[in-house]
Amino acid sequence: MTTTPSATAPDPGHTSESEEMYLITVARAHEEGQAGPIPIALLAKNLHVSVASANEMVRKLSARGLLNYEPYHGAELTTEGSVVAGRVLRTRRLWATFLADHLGLSPQEADDQACLLEHVTLPDATSRLASFLGDPATGPLGHPIPHGGAAPASPPQVTLAAAGAGTRGEVVRITASPAASAFLAAEGIDTGTHLAIDATGASGVLISIDNRSIHLSSALAVSVEIAPIV
Repeated sequence: MTTTPSATAPDPGHTSESEEMYLITVARAHEEGQAGPIPIALLAKNLHVSVASANEMVRKLSARGLLNYEPYHGAELTTEGSVVAGRVLRTRRLWATFLADHLGLSPQEADDQACLLEHVTLPDATSRLASFLGDPATGPLGHPIPHGGAAPASPPQVTLAAAGAGTRGEVVRITASPAASAFLAAEGIDTGTHLAIDATGASGVLISIDNRSIHLSSALAVSVEIAPIV
């Protein structure tokens, strides 16, 4: 899932090829079924860099508002990061389609060649390429071609009481009383907090935040709304 930074979030500005590779690697990991934050070690492996280098870049992209970084868990795209990743993947898969359909390259060869073009193609050229190809929905390897200009829709918000065990999410709203809200804040539960639901039952829910377990009563669980991370 992607999250929307506040109005004071850093301007993502221009992204380098190296930065874009991190963003699309996170996006592709989710396409392949990896749920929740993508571990730094997995990013490092897929990008053929050291874990230290990957960690440094993830922190940089987090500071720029393009990734959400959870220590000990990994990184996820913000809304801005998702837009950048979608733009790059769109360009790549459109070029791959052109190379496969019109130049006869195999799907894998086309994708490899398109990787060299994805970072240097201007938006207008990408739009013209899409129009020339008839706006295909998938690339030659079967991956979806993102639509231009829009971030993916966010999953609906849900309370901790309604979410199932195994759900990960970001707290987006707390409707508890001032006293209960103060208790939650003291436990590290506030808007923007990332958490995981480990178990649910009649007595409430068991959640974890940064490897720390917290039990919340059913009444408190109803007052905390999260945006699930998928």
